[in-house]
Amino acid sequence: MPLSYTFKRLIRSWQLYIALLLGVLLASTFFAGINMGADTAANQALDQELSKVLVDVYVTPSSDSMTGRKFGLLSSQNVTSAMEAILDIEGVVGVEVQTRAYAPAQVPGKNLSRPSFSVVAISQGSRVYKGWIGGAPTIQANETYVWSGSDDAELFAVGNVIPLNFTVGSSSGFGNYALCTVPMNLTVAGFVELSDEAFALVAGQFYGIDIIAFKQYYPDNLLIVSWERTLARLVDSIYKLSPDYSYVEPAIYVYLDHANLISPWDVSGSISRLREVTFKINNAVSKYYLTASNQLENVLNNYQGVSFGMRFTFIIAALPVIFVAWYMGSTVSHVSFNMRRQEIGLLLTKGFSKRQLLQMFLLEALLIALLGGVIGIVLSLSLSPWFVSAIGGQFGGTPVIGPESIALTMVFALIITFLSVYRPAKRASNMAAVDALRAYMYIEEAKPYRQMWPRVALIFGSFKLVVLLSGINFQAELARFGFPPANILLFILLTALVIVDGVLTFIGPFLFFWGFTKIFIGGSLKFQEVTARAAKFLGDLGDLATKSVQRNPARAAAVAFLIAFIIGYSVQIIGTLASEQDFAVRQTHFTVGSDICATLSSPGNASEVMNTIRSNVSHIKSITVEYSFWGSSGFGGLGERLEMRAIDPNTWLSAAYYESDMFSGRTVENAFEAMRLNNYTVILERNYAKALKKNVGDLVSITFGEKNSEELTIAGFFGIEAPQSTDQTQQQYYHYTKYWSYVPEGLYRELGEEAVGYHTARILIKLESDADGRTVADQIRKLDLDEVGSVSSVAEELEKQQSNFAVMGSLNILRLGVFFIVVAASVGTALVTLVSLRERSREASIMSVRGLSFKQLVIMLLTENLSVVIFAVLLGGVVGLIWVRGTIASQNAMTVMDNPIARRMVLPLEAISTLLISLILVFASTITPVIFMARRYGSRLERVVRQV
Repeated sequence: MPLSYTFKRLIRSWQLYIALLLGVLLASTFFAGINMGADTAANQALDQELSKVLVDVYVTPSSDSMTGRKFGLLSSQNVTSAMEAILDIEGVVGVEVQTRAYAPAQVPGKNLSRPSFSVVAISQGSRVYKGWIGGAPTIQANETYVWSGSDDAELFAVGNVIPLNFTVGSSSGFGNYALCTVPMNLTVAGFVELSDEAFALVAGQFYGIDIIAFKQYYPDNLLIVSWERTLARLVDSIYKLSPDYSYVEPAIYVYLDHANLISPWDVSGSISRLREVTFKINNAVSKYYLTASNQLENVLNNYQGVSFGMRFTFIIAALPVIFVAWYMGSTVSHVSFNMRRQEIGLLLTKGFSKRQLLQMFLLEALLIALLGGVIGIVLSLSLSPWFVSAIGGQFGGTPVIGPESIALTMVFALIITFLSVYRPAKRASNMAAVDALRAYMYIEEAKPYRQMWPRVALIFGSFKLVVLLSGINFQAELARFGFPPANILLFILLTALVIVDGVLTFIGPFLFFWGFTKIFIGGSLKFQEVTARAAKFLGDLGDLATKSVQRNPARAAAVAFLIAFIIGYSVQIIGTLASEQDFAVRQTHFTVGSDICATLSSPGNASEVMNTIRSNVSHIKSITVEYSFWGSSGFGGLGERLEMRAIDPNTWLSAAYYESDMFSGRTVENAFEAMRLNNYTVILERNYAKALKKNVGDLVSITFGEKNSEELTIAGFFGIEAPQSTDQTQQQYYHYTKYWSYVPEGLYRELGEEAVGYHTARILIKLESDADGRTVADQIRKLDLDEVGSVSSVAEELEKQQSNFAVMGSLNILRLGVFFIVVAASVGTALVTLVSLRERSREASIMSVRGLSFKQLVIMLLTENLSVVIFAVLLGGVVGLIWVRGTIASQNAMTVMDNPIARRMVLPLEAISTLLISLILVFASTITPVIFMARRYGSRLERVVRQV
């Protein structure tokens, strides 16, 4: 079999092969592009986490694991020698020393609000200088710069002297300790403002902190001095005293070569290289009794989980596209080989063997796969900025794809093409010469075992749909049994159902759609009968369309399956993502408590702080105070303690975030009205009330402190009822309150702080609709109120979530997968329709000759195609909605409810718009080929008439 014949055949019949090529091209482009985008998003997630690590390796004196006492003391020469030894290690790019010391505040004539000074010595070339706002000065001996954010900064002026006494001590045995002090006078040389990173360095916070809140409420007055000119002498003085311990502790900060040591594509190798460098550092400094702690290894270990999650999400997003590409290629290949029967018959009569025919077909497929893979790689490179931005990353530089990705993409293209072509090619090559030379023959799959598999698939797919409709979660049911289970047979049955249900979570939609379309469209006349009734208004055109569908039921089933699968998948993914986004936003609102929450470190002056905020902060719509404390009830075991929250019934509903479903027993408005009228009422935690078998209006005895016991009337219930468990330990846990109860603020005032005991407070602020939560939160922070411990806002929390590559990258991969699968299925539907219509060119020409106009031909073809499409769209939409609802119910059943926010099914305007675009593409993929082929039929007929 000459290779030249294969090339000639490809050139002559390019229209047949273009369909298969487009399928391979789409799949290859998606595979290469989304792989590149996923790698970029994961890489940026790693960079985002690495950027939070301000110090790579932290070297400090070793400690006794039993006593915690530090081994050995360091002189300044020891520190210098250790730094030089570390700097000689390959992979180390920078090193600096920083010493932190604490001294009590003893400043004559100064009424300090903070009891101590934190003195931080930085070395020359320290990275702190890079964040020294306004330019870094040269710090002279015994000079200090006061951090401008210190509480007592305004008490000092340039030239003031701050006398400090640093404490050291030694032990004489038997618990006897001797203390001595080393004095030092520091002259204020100026004041300094630091960037967030520089402040974190001097504050000793190196990873993963909320630096805005930490910087705002730093507990000490901060003084910055020079290591070489000032604190090195103090260290040497202490070294000469040889005490057992000292509050002056030098630390060495080591910075590593990230580019050569860390690779996002080789995390395990990166960890090994980091451990090797850390081992060398430990070996170099061990003689000084120092030990090194690597801060990067934990980040890389966490990144492995993030990377695996992104890869798993990539596989989930890619599987439907791969499947659509295969199914489209397989269907097109069946049609294409059926149209080449006469060619196959002629080749058989000329002496070609079946093996030679199969080799020729597979060689054609190989050429198509290579061409599609190469073009797909080129397209992915050109579209890489779009892929990266669509996944949530930020593209920069020239797009590059490595040899491994190129090889994987080419192998992927070959596999997809082989799977699409092999079975149709084998069937075509086994065709008898007599059958091949016939003008038309359509082979239906009628073997009994082939009819059995669709039934099995439909049974399993329907089982999963029933589970989703009922909202059952077998895993949650199994978790209630505990261990050992009381009923071993039921436990084994549930375990089997958990396994089956887990598998069907991924393949259930595929099984249902494939089985349903095969049985009710490909293997039954019911669908055709319904089509015939629906097309009666078209008269003879409707009869023609119905007969065409009846003549090709397997082809109609293939198109219906393809469209139903894509619509169902789109609804499932888009609906689930929309619900997850809604859940995240609502959960953030509830966690914060309102638009803004100010947590108080000292709740005694909560009302005064609230009034100060109301008077000095703009865009406040309503504001309230919420106190938290503990009470107890008579229910034994773990159920004794009961968290209470005291609120003002007149302002809480207008200021706090809540949902009506959180409250039960009576409406939330009626419950709060009862609290307004009577201070001795309670909205009781729902699970606690159930354990006590209490109803609305009943009395419950709650003890506050040691002696104050009050009879409170139940005004309603709060929280979500926890599921029942057959395990006694879990039953006891569920009786223990999961949430909290609300009481009027008036009761809290009457009880007094002594009865309440330890308590906290927070101020909840509802903003006007046009207010910026970040700006208002900054206004509250700038008030610099001592009682305010931290300020959080919904706007800031949501911004953090949106900027998290690890979370948003996976979600955006799924969104991109939906887009590609819709495009792939639309192109596939168009190609299948186009090839099928070309197969009927003679039939269309005969109908045109007999007087069928262009309009009538279009109506007939659209009727037979749109009937299948409309049915498939409805089927896919209904199943997709069922899948979304069931998935949400299953997630709610498995969620440990730390707050009473449950997921809900929502379809916002953005999701509806995406689904409408999907529908438009699907219908366009059916209508466009029909109009194109009808015009082509008409043009051919006109040419024939002109020639005659």
